[in-house]
Amino acid sequence: MAPSLPALSVRIESADFGSLFDPQTAAVYPHTGPSLPASLESYLESSVRAKRIAPSVDVEVHLRLAVPDPAQENLVRQRWRTYFQEEGALAALDLKVNQTEGWGFFRTTFPLLAVALILAGGLVVFGPDFPSGPLGTFVTTLFYLLFITVVWVLLWDPIEKLLFDAYLLRAREHALAKLAAASIRFSYESAPAR
Repeated sequence: MAPSLPALSVRIESADFGSLFDPQTAAVYPHTGPSLPASLESYLESSVRAKRIAPSVDVEVHLRLAVPDPAQENLVRQRWRTYFQEEGALAALDLKVNQTEGWGFFRTTFPLLAVALILAGGLVVFGPDFPSGPLGTFVTTLFYLLFITVVWVLLWDPIEKLLFDAYLLRAREHALAKLAAASIRFSYESAPAR
Protein backbone atom coordinates (compact mmCIF):
# COMPACT_ATOMS: atom_id res chain seq x y z
CA MET A 1 0.00 0.00 0.00
CA ALA A 2 1.40 3.39 -1.02
CA PRO A 3 1.91 5.90 1.78
CA SER A 4 -0.63 8.72 1.81
CA LEU A 5 0.61 12.22 1.13
CA PRO A 6 0.61 14.68 4.02
CA ALA A 7 -1.73 17.65 4.11
CA LEU A 8 -0.35 21.06 3.23
CA SER A 9 0.16 23.12 6.41
CA VAL A 10 -0.22 26.89 6.13
CA ARG A 11 0.26 29.30 9.02
CA ILE A 12 -1.33 32.74 9.10
CA GLU A 13 -0.33 35.46 11.56
CA SER A 14 -3.09 37.91 12.38
CA ALA A 15 -3.70 40.52 15.04
CA ASP A 16 -7.28 39.48 15.72
CA PHE A 17 -10.38 37.92 14.17
CA GLY A 18 -11.35 41.14 12.40
CA SER A 19 -8.04 41.30 10.52
CA LEU A 20 -8.86 38.07 8.70
CA PHE A 21 -11.48 39.79 6.53
CA ASP A 22 -11.42 43.06 4.63
CA PRO A 23 -13.71 45.52 6.45
CA GLN A 24 -13.72 47.89 3.45
CA THR A 25 -15.45 45.45 1.08
CA ALA A 26 -19.17 44.96 1.25
CA ALA A 27 -20.70 41.70 0.09
CA VAL A 28 -21.11 41.88 -3.69
CA TYR A 29 -22.86 39.13 -5.62
CA PRO A 30 -22.02 36.28 -5.82
CA HIS A 31 -20.34 36.81 -2.44
CA THR A 32 -22.67 36.74 0.51
CA GLY A 33 -20.20 37.84 3.17
CA PRO A 34 -17.01 39.81 3.67
CA SER A 35 -13.99 39.19 1.46
CA LEU A 36 -10.55 38.09 2.50
CA PRO A 37 -7.82 40.72 2.04
CA ALA A 38 -6.40 40.35 -1.48
CA SER A 39 -2.88 39.64 -0.20
CA LEU A 40 -4.11 36.86 2.11
CA GLU A 41 -6.22 35.27 -0.63
CA SER A 42 -3.29 35.40 -3.06
CA TYR A 43 -0.93 33.88 -0.47
CA LEU A 44 -3.31 31.04 0.34
CA GLU A 45 -4.12 30.24 -3.28
CA SER A 46 -0.45 30.38 -4.33
CA SER A 47 0.55 28.14 -1.41
CA VAL A 48 -1.99 25.51 -2.44
CA ARG A 49 -1.11 25.71 -6.13
CA ALA A 50 2.61 25.42 -5.36
CA LYS A 51 1.95 22.13 -3.50
CA ARG A 52 -0.87 20.86 -5.69
CA ILE A 53 -0.21 17.18 -4.91
CA ALA A 54 -1.13 17.69 -1.25
CA PRO A 55 -4.53 16.02 -0.77
CA SER A 56 -5.82 18.59 1.73
CA VAL A 57 -4.98 21.82 3.49
CA ASP A 58 -4.55 22.50 7.22
CA VAL A 59 -4.52 26.16 8.19
CA GLU A 60 -3.32 27.45 11.53
CA VAL A 61 -4.46 30.97 12.32
CA HIS A 62 -2.24 32.46 15.00
CA LEU A 63 -3.91 35.42 16.71
CA ARG A 64 -1.72 37.83 18.65
CA LEU A 65 -4.31 40.16 20.23
CA ALA A 66 -7.35 37.94 20.66
CA VAL A 67 -8.64 35.65 23.37
CA PRO A 68 -10.12 32.22 22.58
CA ASP A 69 -13.70 32.60 21.39
CA PRO A 70 -15.32 29.43 19.97
CA ALA A 71 -18.28 31.36 18.51
CA GLN A 72 -15.94 33.71 16.64
CA GLU A 73 -13.81 30.78 15.47
CA ASN A 74 -16.87 29.03 14.02
CA LEU A 75 -17.98 32.25 12.32
CA VAL A 76 -14.55 32.62 10.70
CA ARG A 77 -14.62 28.98 9.55
CA GLN A 78 -18.09 29.42 8.03
CA ARG A 79 -17.16 32.70 6.27
CA TRP A 80 -13.92 31.15 5.05
CA ARG A 81 -15.70 28.15 3.50
CA THR A 82 -18.43 30.28 1.98
CA TYR A 83 -15.93 32.73 0.50
CA PHE A 84 -13.82 30.05 -1.18
CA GLN A 85 -16.89 28.15 -2.40
CA GLU A 86 -18.12 31.34 -4.05
CA GLU A 87 -14.67 32.03 -5.53
CA GLY A 88 -14.65 28.43 -6.80
CA ALA A 89 -18.02 29.00 -8.48
CA LEU A 90 -16.58 32.09 -10.19
CA ALA A 91 -13.55 30.08 -11.34
CA ALA A 92 -15.87 27.40 -12.75
CA LEU A 93 -17.80 30.12 -14.59
CA ASP A 94 -14.52 31.52 -15.99
CA LEU A 95 -13.65 28.05 -17.25
CA LYS A 96 -17.05 27.63 -18.89
CA VAL A 97 -16.80 31.04 -20.59
CA ASN A 98 -13.27 30.22 -21.73
CA GLN A 99 -14.38 26.93 -23.30
CA THR A 100 -17.42 28.51 -24.93
CA GLU A 101 -15.30 31.26 -26.47
CA GLY A 102 -12.55 28.84 -27.50
CA TRP A 103 -14.95 26.50 -29.34
CA GLY A 104 -16.85 29.47 -30.78
CA PHE A 105 -13.68 31.00 -32.16
CA PHE A 106 -12.62 27.62 -33.54
CA ARG A 107 -15.99 27.24 -35.31
CA THR A 108 -15.56 30.74 -36.75
CA THR A 109 -12.01 30.21 -37.96
CA PHE A 110 -12.41 26.64 -39.21
CA PRO A 111 -14.10 27.68 -42.49
CA LEU A 112 -11.31 30.23 -43.07
CA LEU A 113 -8.74 27.55 -42.37
CA ALA A 114 -10.49 25.17 -44.76
CA VAL A 115 -10.50 27.85 -47.50
CA ALA A 116 -6.80 28.50 -46.92
CA LEU A 117 -6.05 24.77 -47.20
CA ILE A 118 -8.11 24.42 -50.39
CA LEU A 119 -6.42 27.44 -51.97
CA ALA A 120 -2.99 26.17 -50.99
CA GLY A 121 -3.74 22.69 -52.33
CA GLY A 122 -5.20 24.14 -55.53
CA LEU A 123 -2.18 26.30 -56.14
CA VAL A 124 0.17 23.39 -55.58
CA VAL A 125 -1.77 20.98 -57.82
CA PHE A 126 -3.21 23.24 -60.51
CA GLY A 127 -1.16 26.42 -60.26
CA PRO A 128 1.51 27.41 -62.73
CA ASP A 129 5.01 26.13 -62.15
CA PHE A 130 7.14 28.60 -60.31
CA PRO A 131 10.24 29.69 -62.15
CA SER A 132 13.18 27.52 -61.26
CA GLY A 133 16.23 28.86 -59.54
CA PRO A 134 16.51 31.41 -56.74
CA LEU A 135 13.30 33.24 -57.69
CA GLY A 136 11.27 30.02 -57.59
CA THR A 137 12.73 29.10 -54.21
CA PHE A 138 11.98 32.59 -52.87
CA VAL A 139 8.35 32.52 -54.10
CA THR A 140 7.79 29.00 -52.72
CA THR A 141 9.31 29.93 -49.33
CA LEU A 142 7.30 33.16 -49.16
CA PHE A 143 4.06 31.32 -49.95
CA TYR A 144 4.88 28.66 -47.34
CA LEU A 145 5.61 31.27 -44.66
CA LEU A 146 2.42 33.21 -45.44
CA PHE A 147 0.33 30.04 -45.25
CA ILE A 148 1.91 28.94 -41.96
CA THR A 149 1.35 32.43 -40.51
CA VAL A 150 -2.33 32.43 -41.50
CA VAL A 151 -2.88 28.96 -40.03
CA TRP A 152 -1.05 29.91 -36.82
CA VAL A 153 -3.07 33.09 -36.35
CA LEU A 154 -6.36 31.29 -37.01
CA LEU A 155 -5.64 28.48 -34.57
CA TRP A 156 -3.72 30.24 -31.80
CA ASP A 157 -6.63 31.70 -29.84
CA PRO A 158 -8.71 28.48 -29.75
CA ILE A 159 -5.64 26.43 -28.81
CA GLU A 160 -4.70 28.89 -26.07
CA LYS A 161 -8.22 28.98 -24.61
CA LEU A 162 -8.95 25.25 -24.86
CA LEU A 163 -5.56 23.96 -23.70
CA PHE A 164 -3.33 26.45 -21.91
CA ASP A 165 -5.82 28.80 -20.25
CA ALA A 166 -8.10 25.88 -19.35
CA TYR A 167 -5.25 24.17 -17.47
CA LEU A 168 -4.60 27.28 -15.37
CA LEU A 169 -8.30 27.84 -14.68
CA ARG A 170 -8.74 24.21 -13.59
CA ALA A 171 -5.71 24.52 -11.30
CA ARG A 172 -7.25 27.61 -9.70
CA GLU A 173 -10.64 25.91 -9.32
CA HIS A 174 -8.96 22.89 -7.70
CA ALA A 175 -6.99 25.10 -5.28
CA LEU A 176 -10.11 27.02 -4.28
CA ALA A 177 -11.98 23.76 -3.62
CA LYS A 178 -9.16 22.64 -1.29
CA LEU A 179 -9.26 25.97 0.52
CA ALA A 180 -13.05 25.74 0.92
CA ALA A 181 -12.59 22.33 2.55
CA ALA A 182 -9.53 23.31 4.59
CA SER A 183 -9.23 22.41 8.24
CA ILE A 184 -8.83 25.62 10.24
CA ARG A 185 -7.50 25.75 13.78
CA PHE A 186 -6.69 28.72 15.94
CA SER A 187 -3.80 29.41 18.26
CA TYR A 188 -3.32 32.38 20.54
CA GLU A 189 -0.33 34.40 21.74
CA SER A 190 -1.36 34.07 25.36
CA ALA A 191 -3.07 30.69 25.18
CA PRO A 192 -2.54 28.63 28.33
CA ALA A 193 -0.08 25.74 28.10
CA ARG A 194 -1.70 22.37 27.45
